Amino acid sequence: MKLFLEDPHLFGYYSVVIALLLLFGATFWVDPIKRWRPWMGIGLVAVPVVYFFILLDAHLVNIPYTDDFNLLETVQKLRNSGSFVEMLKALFEQVNQHRFGFERIVMLIMFVLTGTVNIKTQIIIGDLFMLGIGYLLFLSLKRAQVSWYWFIPVPYMLFNLVYFENAYWGIAALQNTPLIFFAMLTAYGLAREDEKGFWIGLIAALLTTFTSGSGLLAWIVGMVLLAFQRRFKNLLWWVAGSIAVLLFYFFFDYQFISSPGEKVWNHPVFNVIFVLAFWGNALFLDVRHPLVPVFHQDIIACVAFGAGIALVFAIWAIRVLLARKPDRIDWFLLGAMMFIMGTGAMFVISRPINNYVMYGGTAFSRRYMIFGVVLAAICYVCLIVVLKNFKHWKNLAVVVAMVFFLGLNFVSYFTSIVSIRKLHDELVIDSYFWKNYKTFITVGELFTDIPFWNHPTRMRDLIVGLESQGITDFYQFYDMPAQEELIRKTAVKGIFTGDFDAQSQYRNGDYNRYMKYFKFYVTPASKQKGTFYMVLQSARHSIVLPAVPVPNMVSDFLQKASYYSNSYQYAVYKPKLPEGKYRAWIMSRGESGQWESLYTGKQVLFY
Repeated sequence: MKLFLEDPHLFGYYSVVIALLLLFGATFWVDPIKRWRPWMGIGLVAVPVVYFFILLDAHLVNIPYTDDFNLLETVQKLRNSGSFVEMLKALFEQVNQHRFGFERIVMLIMFVLTGTVNIKTQIIIGDLFMLGIGYLLFLSLKRAQVSWYWFIPVPYMLFNLVYFENAYWGIAALQNTPLIFFAMLTAYGLAREDEKGFWIGLIAALLTTFTSGSGLLAWIVGMVLLAFQRRFKNLLWWVAGSIAVLLFYFFFDYQFISSPGEKVWNHPVFNVIFVLAFWGNALFLDVRHPLVPVFHQDIIACVAFGAGIALVFAIWAIRVLLARKPDRIDWFLLGAMMFIMGTGAMFVISRPINNYVMYGGTAFSRRYMIFGVVLAAICYVCLIVVLKNFKHWKNLAVVVAMVFFLGLNFVSYFTSIVSIRKLHDELVIDSYFWKNYKTFITVGELFTDIPFWNHPTRMRDLIVGLESQGITDFYQFYDMPAQEELIRKTAVKGIFTGDFDAQSQYRNGDYNRYMKYFKFYVTPASKQKGTFYMVLQSARHSIVLPAVPVPNMVSDFLQKASYYSNSYQYAVYKPKLPEGKYRAWIMSRGESGQWESLYTGKQVLFY
C-alpha cells in the first residue's frame, strides 16, 4: 500500500468507477447482462470506501500531531493517577470547552491491550465510524422501501478528502466522526419510539456529550423529538438525565471560558450568511482564501448550497409535523439534521463575524467540512424518500446526485492528496526539528516556537516520559546526523543534476497578516525514488525541508494517467525559519540506503 504514497493511482481509481457506472447503467438496457446489476452496484459502493482507506493507510504515520500530545499526556496521567478522583479528572480533563472522555478511553484501551498508543490505528478507528454513518443512512432507505441502488451515490459523498484534516489528524478523526455517528445513533434510537430505542438514545447521547463540546446538543435534539412524539414519561427521564450530565460537565473540575469577541446579533445578516456557509461547507475547496474584498466563488457556492439544505430541512420538518403518524426514519433524519445544523449554529455563535464570509480569510478549518459532507448525504436521503413515489423525479435526483457527488469526490482527491502527502513528509522529520532545534516543522508560526504550549519544559518532559514508558515512538524516523554535522557526514562528490530555485512574495498568512512567503522548487533530471529533502545549510543551521511532489494539471493528469509531475516544491512563511545565507543541497538515500547530499550550486538568502 505504500506504493500509493508515491503514486496515488487516482486515474486508475476513477477508471474503475466510470467502468462500473457504465456497466451498471447498461444492465437497465441490455437484458443478457441484467444479472450483473447487483454486483456492479456492490462494486460501486465498495470502491470509494476501499480507495479511501488504502490511500489513508499509505499516508498515515504513527507520529503525534499538535493536540494529539494533549491526549497522550492524559494517558500518561491516567497511568500515574493515584486515586479514583485523580483518574476522573484526567479522563474528563477540560480542553477549551470540550471533555474528550471517549477519545481518552479509546486510547487507554489501546494502551492496556498493546502497551502503546498507535496514532495511525487511532485515526483508522475514528474514520471507521464513517461506515456506521453510511449504514444508518442505508437503513433509512431500506426502511422507506427504496431500492438499495439509490444508496450508491452516498459513499462518494462520505468517503473523500473534502475533510482531509479530519481524516488524517488523530484527535480530529477520533472526535468529529464518532461525534456525528453517536449523535445520529441518538436520533435513531429515539426514532424507534420504544424502550430499547430510548436506552440506545440515552447511551449514545452520553457518548456524544463526552466526545466533543457540541455533543451537548444531543440532549436538546432528544428533548425535541420526545416532545413531538408525545412521550412525556420518557421526556421527563431524559430531562433528568440531561440535568445530571450538565451538572457534572460544568461543575466537576471545569473552568468557564468567556468569549471576548462580538456578539452574533451585532451583525445578524453577516452571521446568517455565515451559518449557511457552514451548512454547505462540503463545497469549500482546498485552495487559498485570502481575506480580500472580493467574493470567493467556492464560498458563494457554500452559501447557496447551505440555503438549499435549509430548504430541505424546512420541507422535511413540515412533512414530519403534518404527518398523521411519522415513521421512524422521519424522526431519525429530522434529528440527524437538527444536530449537525445546530453544530453549525454553535460554531457561528462562538466565532461571529462582522463582514461577508465570502471575503475568505480563516473562516473554516478543514476538519469542520465533515459536518457539511454528512449533512449533504442526509439531505440526499431525505429527497429520495420524499420522491420515492415519483419515479421520473426520483431517477433524475439520483442521476444528478451521482454526478454531483462523484464530481466533488474527484475534486477533493485531486486538490487534497498533495496536502496529506505534505503533512506526511513533515511529520516524518518533526523529530529532526525537535532533536536539533526544540521546535516542530508542523506546528507554530516562529522558528523558536515550542509546541504546542510554548512552555520551556512541558513538551520536553512529556516526550521523554512518553518515550520512556513506551506510549509513543516519536523518534522512529530519526536517522539523520545531528544538524551541526549533517552535510559533513552526508555530502558526496558531484553536483545535483536538475534545477533548483527559490522565490519570495508577500501574501496573507495565518490570521490574515501580510507576510513574506518563500517557495523552493526542485526538478530532478530523472524521476526520484522515495522521499527526498532540500537542505539549507548556513554557518549555524542545517534546515531540512521536504520536497513535496507537485500534482499535474488536469490535462496532463488525463494524458499521462499520473497524479504527480516530476517537479517538487515546499513553501514557508518567513518567520518559520531563521534568517541567513544558505547553501542549497538535495539529500536522498543512496543505493546503500544511507543519506547522501548533493550540492545544487545555488545559494538562498533568507531574510
